[in-house]
Amino acid sequence: MKKNHHISLQATMRLLPMLSLFIFMVACSDLKDDDHYNKQQTEIQNKELKIVDMSSEEYIKSESSLSKMNQLFIDNGIYTELNKKGQLSTILVVHDKNFVQPTEEVNFITRSHVSDISISPANLENGGRIMMWHNKYVNISIDSLGLSQGLIVNHISFNNGVVQEVVKTKTGYIYVIDEMIDTPTSLYDYITSLGDDYSMFREMVLASGGKEFDRINSKAISVNDEGNTVYDSVFIYKNTYFENVGFDMNSESLTATMLLCSNDVIQNALNDAHQRLASWNMQREDSILLKWILEVSFFKKRYAANEIQTAATDTTDLRSIFSRQWRTNMHEVDTQNPEELSNGLVYRVKRLHIPNNVLMYRLKDWFYYYEYCTDEQKTNYFKMSNMAYSKCSTDVAAWTPWAGVWPEVEDRVLILKKDPSDLADENGLQLDFTPLKLEANATGGTQAVPWVIPPGTYRLAFGSKQNQNLNINISVLVEGQIVAKSDVIALGSATTYHYDRGTTLSDRYPEGYDATYVREMGGNSKASNYDTDGGPAIDEVRIPDIKGDGSPVPIVLRITAETWNGQTSFTLCHWCLRPTTNNY
Repeated sequence: MKKNHHISLQATMRLLPMLSLFIFMVACSDLKDDDHYNKQQTEIQNKELKIVDMSSEEYIKSESSLSKMNQLFIDNGIYTELNKKGQLSTILVVHDKNFVQPTEEVNFITRSHVSDISISPANLENGGRIMMWHNKYVNISIDSLGLSQGLIVNHISFNNGVVQEVVKTKTGYIYVIDEMIDTPTSLYDYITSLGDDYSMFREMVLASGGKEFDRINSKAISVNDEGNTVYDSVFIYKNTYFENVGFDMNSESLTATMLLCSNDVIQNALNDAHQRLASWNMQREDSILLKWILEVSFFKKRYAANEIQTAATDTTDLRSIFSRQWRTNMHEVDTQNPEELSNGLVYRVKRLHIPNNVLMYRLKDWFYYYEYCTDEQKTNYFKMSNMAYSKCSTDVAAWTPWAGVWPEVEDRVLILKKDPSDLADENGLQLDFTPLKLEANATGGTQAVPWVIPPGTYRLAFGSKQNQNLNINISVLVEGQIVAKSDVIALGSATTYHYDRGTTLSDRYPEGYDATYVREMGGNSKASNYDTDGGPAIDEVRIPDIKGDGSPVPIVLRITAETWNGQTSFTLCHWCLRPTTNNY
């Protein structure tokens, strides 16, 4: 080992003179002849990057074309502060021909051109940001040639300023840009300054938060007669509704996208929603629809135009900060004129579509509506083979996991019996059931009417009763044609299909219900069994658009069993269709 080390060292010593000569030749090859003996003015030309052997302050002062920017820095103490900090920096400057003397917020504008971070062109990233001395970020944009070929001049921008020249100094980097930095307002300031055409959106956002007294920044000026301190009060806007999901509209560290809807866009979306609901014979409160508009409009990421709006055939889902679904091919967005903010990006929405799965949270109803039907309806809506009506019974009395907060729900069931009673088990059973809802009639009573289901995809869930020992299938029919069919559903000892208490499905509760929270606050151990969708029947039921205009259609649930399996009755509780994410 020693011998090998000795030979290696000898070889290295022989190479050193040659290596030194090579380094010297390379270093000198880029030197300008007239600068070779003047170190202070030495420059190395490396395509678009100029390297000088002087500080950033010295370079700016030495360039006559930067005299106005230099004076702005002197007047506002920039050089003094740079020297005091004694650290590397990045400085953005413009030539005198592009200089615009600030008349307001002079110090703020001046400081928007200086950063404590020294960043080379190679380390600039498209979509990246640099914090400047005015405590706001500037956004970095690199065009396609800049990204693919590493070009700098005319291909990299800081906010509105396009890079014209890059200088590496002893104390950092100077970027000469074609216009002075324009610092956009923050997301919160932008929202508060929206005009009357956007008042609905503005008020929705502001109403979700409020002003709070800022004790730290408020100056105590006196003590009143009661001995309380009187402040020259400063108030700040706090929005815990947004901040609870990690989204502070005032924060300059935020990287956001906001979708902005005008009053006209919102009203048109509501009008379209009202028309669809009316055609479905359904209702939905406007407050729910407006809440969706608010919650789908904010994203904790800067999305490019081709991400926020895609072609009609390109189905992509984005999730807002509130986990609301934005389907990128279902709305119309002005992607040509995005607005840059200091902590985000704004796209104006031209047409907004409120999704079907927002207009319909879930469609759930009960088999016991048999007792509300006329004789003719019973025949038409409950077509039975090898069984007959026995009775309707309340198996579980109306209950709530949290009295006074959540309404009571009764597990009332329809019981059908084998008919005739001596029927052979092998003859099996079949029920063609038309899902029903209850409505008030003209005389003030209650009547059963068929549900009509809008086209789209749904998840079917079902509730029956434990320990029935029946193996059933459920099919969904539209105009006599089967559009979906379940696998075998075993109604055995498991509680999966026990009334409406199924616990195996995700997203199974009524809107706004949180079983864990209710259990903690109300103390009811059965909170997880409250008013669920039931047990899984069919993962995806696709209701076709029969007329091609989105018209809803009645459906039939066909429930069959090949054998009665020793049972003499069949108990049915409820059914539930929940729109899927694709039912948009």
